Amino acid sequence: MLWHKVQDQLELHTISIIVGPNRTDKTKFLYEQYEGLPFHIDVSKAMVAYCGGDTRITEQEWVKIIERDCAFITVDDAHLLQPLDLKKLIEIAVETKKRLYMSCNETIGPYLPAFLSHAQNYQLSVVKLERLTDKDVCAWTLAGI
Repeated sequence: MLWHKVQDQLELHTISIIVGPNRTDKTKFLYEQYEGLPFHIDVSKAMVAYCGGDTRITEQEWVKIIERDCAFITVDDAHLLQPLDLKKLIEIAVETKKRLYMSCNETIGPYLPAFLSHAQNYQLSVVKLERLTDKDVCAWTLAGI
C-alpha cells in the first residue's frame, strides 16, 4: 500500500494521524488530499518551535481554521503542539464538521492517550497511518468505529 492508496482509511475515519520520521513525504501526502483545491496547511509550528518560540495556536489561527472553506483541517508537525491545542483541534473539527489530518513523528506518543480519549468522548474514529518503506504503509485504528 502506498501513500496514495490509503483513501479508504481517510474516508472511514474522522481523524487521521500520519506518522513517520522527517523526509518521508508526510507533507506531500497532506498536499495530495487537496485534489485540485488550493493547498493550505492550517497549523504548522515547526519554524517557530525550532527557533524556541511558542507553539500554541493563536486565537487568530483558530478563527482562520473555523472560517476556511475546506472539508478538513490540516496540521503539519502536530507533535510540536501543546496538548490543550490538540484537544481543541478535535473540538473544532466536531464543531465545523471537518475531518482532521495531522502529520507528526513518534514523539507525539505521550500525548496520544489523552488525545484518543478526547476523540472517543465525541465518538470519533482515529487512524494512524505510517509509511514503513517506499511501498508499505500500515494503518492502525486507534479509536473505534
